[in-house]
Amino acid sequence: EIIRKSLDRSSNRLITVTADRRKNEKSNTEANVSCIFLFCDIRKFTDTTECLREEVLIFTNKIASVVHSICHSYEGSANKNIGDAFLVSWLLTENKSTPSRFKRSDSPLQRKNDKADKALRSVVEIVIALNYDSFYLDELSVETRNRLKEKFHDVEGPMVQMGFGLHAGKAVQGAIGSERKLDATYISNAVEQAEFLESSTKAYGLKMLMSGEFHALLQAGNQRRCRKIDQVFFMDEDTNEYENPDPNDFEKMELFTFDTNAEDFMKGREGTQLATNDNDFETSESVSLIESNSMSGGDFQQKPKSVRTYYNSSANDLRGSKRLRRSSVNVFKNYLPTKSMERKTNKGKIEEEEGDDNADRDEKNLILPTGPRLYTSSIWFHEDMRAIRGRYNEGNFFQKFNIALQLYFDGEWDRAKEQFQELDTRYQDGPSRYFLKKMQKTKNVPPYAFTGWSEA
Repeated sequence: EIIRKSLDRSSNRLITVTADRRKNEKSNTEANVSCIFLFCDIRKFTDTTECLREEVLIFTNKIASVVHSICHSYEGSANKNIGDAFLVSWLLTENKSTPSRFKRSDSPLQRKNDKADKALRSVVEIVIALNYDSFYLDELSVETRNRLKEKFHDVEGPMVQMGFGLHAGKAVQGAIGSERKLDATYISNAVEQAEFLESSTKAYGLKMLMSGEFHALLQAGNQRRCRKIDQVFFMDEDTNEYENPDPNDFEKMELFTFDTNAEDFMKGREGTQLATNDNDFETSESVSLIESNSMSGGDFQQKPKSVRTYYNSSANDLRGSKRLRRSSVNVFKNYLPTKSMERKTNKGKIEEEEGDDNADRDEKNLILPTGPRLYTSSIWFHEDMRAIRGRYNEGNFFQKFNIALQLYFDGEWDRAKEQFQELDTRYQDGPSRYFLKKMQKTKNVPPYAFTGWSEA
């Protein structure tokens, strides 16, 4: 669509200068958009390439199929493939009349159709899909698989690991190039910020980081599920001469994460399946007991009714879907049919129907979506969503980290150190380990005029 509009504009060269100027002004106005950007990068890609050699494209395209199909099913648009990285966007609208309870006072963005929550959900499902090693390796030669196994034998977790950065901001949308080669793209500092967030995941020992701008677009329930990690500011290149810059003079950003542990979760979910099938999009014959997406931020605090969504996973309902093969585990059993199910008929009547426990389904397959999927806020209450956050729901993890982080911001680093050490020992928490190393560099003494904001 972006490229088509660009070609349409360039094809009409006979209009008057005045008319052309007016058209360009209108076009420029339409090109300024507000977006959510997801930047994701394949970890240790250089080392992996050395093992893959001529099979690198097979491996990379497998990962791209997972990222693109899952994001597309939640209304995301794949924008760029940059070798070992991918850029995906969700289009928003300008903030003109958003109620104050739904926005930050300084935010130019507004929520639109839960797109921030869908973007976050996409990342969670991608993280899980990355654990299906055999999908990425089955089509590689035996020699290549052996090289990968030898190279990464001491690496914990799945073979494919990625980092994710989520940010929201304004961008110029358009096509760059000539008539011989055009690329649809976004030009914006927001894209660079999303890339910054992804690259920062390595320092904090996380898979995912999101900005405060993106966090503000989430529904209230998901905002509470996220954890604030840090707060940073971005100094201009010509201000490095200042020894103690004031963060208020520069662009600032709060950093958040959504804690998951897919590896532990997968180990405990043998024989279950992640249903990312386009058949869970509403149709006249779809099995649909999902609650309507009418929950407000306040309603998010309430536990939903004990209603689950099921789909018929028989071979007939899965035709045309892409499959991921994994040799050991699959996830999200709540999406599998049970012996007794309720089906919504064409007439809207709810009927109970007997499920087939012996249905012909391959529990080693992960099904990628091929079309749009139904999203409701109740999806975050599924049993498996609680399970993937397992260790973080035990004890007072979030409360203890928030106390430690506030002590760090207040400059009470001796007390913060004790809290971070406990969290690191008990939970092997990456951000806690990051702050411990940072404080150790200055012998647990905050820098002069420390304000709680760190230079990015």
